[in-house]
Amino acid sequence: MMRTAAIASFTIHSVVMALLFAIGTGAPRLVPGPEVVQVALIAPPSEVAAPPPPEKREHEPRGETLKPTDETGVKIAPLTPRKQEIEKQHPKKEPEPEPTTTVLPAAPAGPRGLTGEVAVDAGNFEFTYYLLLVRNRVAENWSPPVGLVLRGQPVRAVVHFRIERGGEVGEAALETASGVDFFDRSALRAVLLSTPMPPLPLGFTGADLGVHFGFEYAAP
Repeated sequence: MMRTAAIASFTIHSVVMALLFAIGTGAPRLVPGPEVVQVALIAPPSEVAAPPPPEKREHEPRGETLKPTDETGVKIAPLTPRKQEIEKQHPKKEPEPEPTTTVLPAAPAGPRGLTGEVAVDAGNFEFTYYLLLVRNRVAENWSPPVGLVLRGQPVRAVVHFRIERGGEVGEAALETASGVDFFDRSALRAVLLSTPMPPLPLGFTGADLGVHFGFEYAAP
């Protein structure tokens, strides 16, 4: 009796388990698929109108081509009548040289027969006493060259130099040659030996004074 009941119970459980297994295996399984992305389709744009063609500009007339010349390499356009007229009315002024004023005319100077003349590069130089000092100083330092033969003809040379405020002599150079080399060198040497000169006068406002010293000599 008990054995029969056990068999029946086992049979029932087996049937129930079979049903449950059949139900579990028959149900569809959901497998996750790829993510779906929604895309909105846009209608293609209408044709864009092509830009209008650029306006054609008329070529401006070119000026005359300047051809190089043989001398300067550049051709210069001729002056217009107006420019020529202006240049005639207002010509370019050349720089004027410094005025040369003869302050001490030629006169005997020193014990050796020298005649000295002094001119300066300054207008209205009123300090005559100062130029007398300069002439006497140079005459004391001059002597006729040994062996100078003039045959009765006087010789003359001019030396230009500058006197600084303190009396220093600079830029001494032969301005006018006499034609006798010995005499020209003796004149230049006398100026160089005379430095320093007396200081420039306090009333003279220039930074220096340009002097033209004339040497004239006639053999006794």
